[in-house]
Amino acid sequence: MLGLRRMMGFSVRGALDVIVAGVSLVIGLGFWVLVTSILCSVAFIRCAKLPS
Repeated sequence: MLGLRRMMGFSVRGALDVIVAGVSLVIGLGFWVLVTSILCSVAFIRCAKLPS
């Protein structure tokens, strides 16, 4: 029984590690997308105003 509990503990710990890594990846990519979209919007607005 102890071996099964130990295996379950490792699998739960591994699943939690994967979940935490996925959440931090989503937060990091979301921040990168936010900064990139702001910079691209500013560049587009500046280029769109040039001819006029």
